[in-house]
Amino acid sequence: MVVFFKLADSKSDKIYSAKVKREDIVCSSALGSPQVLMLSGIGPRKHLEEHRISVVQDLSGVGSGLSDHHGIQIAWKVPVKESLTRLVIHPMLGVLEFFNYIFFRSDILSMPINNITLFVRSMILNQDYTGIDNEKLATASSQIQDLIPDIELMPLAVTAMDDLKEHQRLFSKMGMFSILATLAKPKSRGTARLASADPHQRPKVDFGILSNAEDYIVARASVRLSLKLAETMGASGFPLQENITFPEDKQAKDAKNDKNEEINKFIRRRIRTIYHYSSSCIMAPAGDDESPGVVDDQLKVHGVKGLRVCDTSRFPQIVSHHLQAPVVMVAEKCADLIKTYC
Repeated sequence: MVVFFKLADSKSDKIYSAKVKREDIVCSSALGSPQVLMLSGIGPRKHLEEHRISVVQDLSGVGSGLSDHHGIQIAWKVPVKESLTRLVIHPMLGVLEFFNYIFFRSDILSMPINNITLFVRSMILNQDYTGIDNEKLATASSQIQDLIPDIELMPLAVTAMDDLKEHQRLFSKMGMFSILATLAKPKSRGTARLASADPHQRPKVDFGILSNAEDYIVARASVRLSLKLAETMGASGFPLQENITFPEDKQAKDAKNDKNEEINKFIRRRIRTIYHYSSSCIMAPAGDDESPGVVDDQLKVHGVKGLRVCDTSRFPQIVSHHLQAPVVMVAEKCADLIKTYC
């Protein structure tokens, strides 16, 4: 096997080659790995032929089943002193905080952006979103899948907007408290496809957000739970001043009484990626009709000798929490497999 490449920071079009003695390991992310495979002739036959790429191995699962965690920001105005915005409004305070961090490893800059995260399973929440329904829990406990969290709430002392330009235009001087209500186990799936046969062109990605209607049920529960949590915080004395209304939409203010469609409209406008891309080259049998696989349990690409994939793209399905630890586990396992092979 031979790998061809160019230098990314070079003005030259010179193509280099490297001969692989034993194995080539692709670890270019859940968006990049499918692109590398398809450019190399490994992927859905019809799609490769559309781009006049010679088919080395017809694998329909390459670039299919793309998964992500999807988040919805719910935000409240708070006093500037209660928000990280104060570091922007008062630059000297930012300098002081930087000094404290460098010399004492203390204060704001020594802490993560969020200090607490709440994971919960939507189907066991009670009707008013104030806690767990014990009867639902007793019923769900017979199936482990029923207990895997499908909601993650991330409280933030800053904006959770994906569009920072929009935030700068609207709320740059405002103290803000946000909850990023996240679908931890969405059923929607997307695709990563080639935009062209040019390796310098980014892949054409469809994230498929809310393409599965069942995700609306969990998304509504996450919004209502966030609103109820904020209501409890306000009653406990935390200075949430008002629910922030964005241009052209109205945030749901009553977790109990708002109609589903009104919350759905809000969800559609405010839902965003969390950049937790996975499952676009999954570990499964190649002939699986529902979820055709790309790699086997040794991370080897089906039908291609000397090629493995090692990144989040090989997760059979997205995990219900952040991807850092699981992908390190995959890398460690891959290292062990390589040692065995060598």
